[in-house]
Amino acid sequence: MNTKLAGVFVLVACVLAGCGQGSTDASTASASTTPTSPPPLTSGNATLSWEAPTTDTNGAPLTDLVGYRVYYGTSATDLTDTIQLTSVGIQTYVIDNLAPGTWYFAVAAVASTGVESALSNVVSKTI
Repeated sequence: MNTKLAGVFVLVACVLAGCGQGSTDASTASASTTPTSPPPLTSGNATLSWEAPTTDTNGAPLTDLVGYRVYYGTSATDLTDTIQLTSVGIQTYVIDNLAPGTWYFAVAAVASTGVESALSNVVSKTI
């Protein structure tokens, strides 16, 4: 029997966990006529958290959940990168080394048959 996963899946939070840029203290800065290079671009990370689905599309208890697939990218309509998580106990994941810009994220539940739920709501974070 092929059980479909619940179509509604909630992505609860997407939080940037640090994106540092150096700062200049005006009291220690000196005037210079030599051009300086801009500070290097830094990468950041995003922490995603979600609620696990508990029922399939028919409302029956979900018994064949085997993991999640995280989708992300720089366009809300074209999430080109994926991460496969093979544990149902994982409901938080950190994506590291994201380049500066706006990133979009969604999560899908995956059943033992390979059937995937609909994507959660897409959320975004600017790094």
